[in-house]
Amino acid sequence: MKGRAIAPALVAAAFALPVPSPLSEAPLPPPRKSTAAVIDAAAALAPSLEPRLVDPAAEAPPAKKPIATIVHGHTQETLALTEDEPTIERFSTFLADHGYEQETRIDPRLLDLLRTIAKKHEGTRIEIVSGYRSPKRNEVMRKKGRHVASHSQHTLGMAIDFRVEGLVVPKLAAEILQAKWQGGLGTYAGKRDRFVHVDTGPKRRWSGF
Repeated sequence: MKGRAIAPALVAAAFALPVPSPLSEAPLPPPRKSTAAVIDAAAALAPSLEPRLVDPAAEAPPAKKPIATIVHGHTQETLALTEDEPTIERFSTFLADHGYEQETRIDPRLLDLLRTIAKKHEGTRIEIVSGYRSPKRNEVMRKKGRHVASHSQHTLGMAIDFRVEGLVVPKLAAEILQAKWQGGLGTYAGKRDRFVHVDTGPKRRWSGF
């Protein structure tokens, strides 16, 4: 009899206990990111390690405007003349004796003189009539009756013959003297050729043709 009396009490006590909330109402932990997503996020924040392609032309300083253009009277090759170009090495190659495939270093004072003249006539053309002359060519010219010295300054890389567009020979010679040229200066104003000769040898003056 006592066992039957206890059973209803146990049932009542059981219903009195708090009922747990449904699982859907409990706060869920944030979803875990996949390994791939973590790597992608880190890569986005990290600086790029890939090499940056640079266009050399975009970062190079702008080319200097030529003062004048030097023209080789025999090869018709041209050379831009600026404050620092061409180098004396490039100028020497430009004035090489191409027929005999010989070259020598040209005296830098000759290139300096061309710059001095060009600055007074920006944009002009300077034509080289004669640059370096190999000893063999010089001897051939001398035997043909050309007016060349047997030991010409041209064979030493110390002379050039040239003319400047728009300048008559006397005017060009006057400007060379104004530049206080201390070497040789010869003027040639004949019917066949019109040019000046300058060299870095002893100071002397003459006119030919």
